[in-house]
Amino acid sequence: MVVQDVGEDHALPLPSYLGYLLYQTEQHRRALASDCIARHGLTFSKWIAMIALRRFGECSMTRLAKLSASDRTTLTRSIDGLIRDGLVERKTSPSDRRIVVISLTQSGEALLTRIRADIRPLNAEVCRDLTAEEQAVMTGYLRKMLGGLIEEPEWKQDVLAFNTPLEALTAQELSA
Repeated sequence: MVVQDVGEDHALPLPSYLGYLLYQTEQHRRALASDCIARHGLTFSKWIAMIALRRFGECSMTRLAKLSASDRTTLTRSIDGLIRDGLVERKTSPSDRRIVVISLTQSGEALLTRIRADIRPLNAEVCRDLTAEEQAVMTGYLRKMLGGLIEEPEWKQDVLAFNTPLEALTAQELSA
């Protein structure tokens, strides 16, 4: 792979330019995903909360906010809407009645299955110009960057394992 010298060609230093490119890539991908998800009656924020619940199961609002990288105000509004739509439910934790937990309903699970069929081709399209090897390398770099941003070990482990069974991650990946 040839690395271009972008130092003099860009007004931003390389780390800032990288941040800019990451932001622009995610904003464009999110716009495409939002359109797809909207056809199923959801906002992007609601969908993110639902996929976190599918991956991690029943969660407190604090845990769900961390795992979905959502602020509590937005998340609370999203969860309230999802409850009204019968896609998630709120109940008291069986282990501690002071804690409220959120979980997917069967209707929520079914909706996520339908959305998955539409979103996977979109994600493939976003990565169409990358080889499988380039995607794997990029994933490794992004995991390393994200791991460096999350200070709490318990959250880092869960966030980095989001799409990988936890037992498949190596100790080095979890400590990155």
